[in-house]
Amino acid sequence: MSGKNIISMNKVVAQSEELVSSDLDGETALMSVQNGKYYSLDEIGSRIWSIMEQPRSVSELCDILLWEFDVEREQCERDVFAFLNKLAEDDLMKVVDAAAN
Repeated sequence: MSGKNIISMNKVVAQSEELVSSDLDGETALMSVQNGKYYSLDEIGSRIWSIMEQPRSVSELCDILLWEFDVEREQCERDVFAFLNKLAEDDLMKVVDAAAN
């Protein structure tokens, strides 16, 4: 997926179906069936992952995090974009235009 999609506030993101995930005391362990790698998500990454269980716009995802965590919007958006871009690089999520839904 790297380079194929540019993540922006109007994109809709969702978990890739190619993953197996497990909750481990508030943190999430992912295994990519496609690339055979394991990933570990911290508490906030795990929360983002759980929100992405249902397709959501990046804007909506940020709004949920702003409601749940004590963080400034600019910092939240910057961190969410960095996290989502890493997921996209490793093909761990789907990205679609909001208009396509």
